[in-house]
Amino acid sequence: MTHAFLLLSVLFLVPGAVIWRARPDLRPLMRRMAVVSLPFAATERLFYPRYWTPKFLFDLADHIGFGVEDVLFLVGLSAFSSTAYAVVFRRAPVPCAGPRARPWLRAAAGVALALLAAGALLAAGVPVLYASAAAMVAIAAALVVARPDLLVPGLLGALLSAALYLCLFLVFAALVPGVFERTWRPSVLLPGRTLLGVPLDEILYGLGAGFAATVFPAWAFGFRFEEAPRVGRPRGGAPRGTG
Repeated sequence: MTHAFLLLSVLFLVPGAVIWRARPDLRPLMRRMAVVSLPFAATERLFYPRYWTPKFLFDLADHIGFGVEDVLFLVGLSAFSSTAYAVVFRRAPVPCAGPRARPWLRAAAGVALALLAAGALLAAGVPVLYASAAAMVAIAAALVVARPDLLVPGLLGALLSAALYLCLFLVFAALVPGVFERTWRPSVLLPGRTLLGVPLDEILYGLGAGFAATVFPAWAFGFRFEEAPRVGRPRGGAPRGTG
């Protein structure tokens, strides 16, 4: 298949679309995370062709360093990785008490720190996928120090996101047999290691993304996770999502 990455990106949009439909209270969080994820599309130039060699629509990666596929992939990944914990454990984002100072400035600062951390690890010789995952985990872990209540949601969100990430890649591999052998380059740290045929590198990336995407928006936009109201429960006094 010529545009396998486009197919993968569309597959990654499916869980978020289901969550968007089923949990309207999580839509503000998903919108915010879609915006936050966009700067990371420009990091494709670090992955291509060093880590993999997919075909991009209009050969955009060769011209501007990233493609439409990167945007779709990141929007999909941010949607399900930021909400997996809330969906599975029936939690809703509820504003924390007290004033929230400049949440988008906090979000921008967090993104900049993650990019700088990844750049520093790359400069130290760490392979790009591990540098990206380690940077996400490191920044999120630092935020957990300030917000200990996010440790358990972050860890559970990481495991759930990695599991869903694996499932999506298994569907992808079934639709495009042999795609990993043709498109992915051998890992430097984990050469040839796979989980059910999926490169273990990718699962580690999904784990890091889930941890960061669960912790980071709660810190940046000032909310905590509380039990979500069940269907049929009177709405008076029920937790409300962030608007």
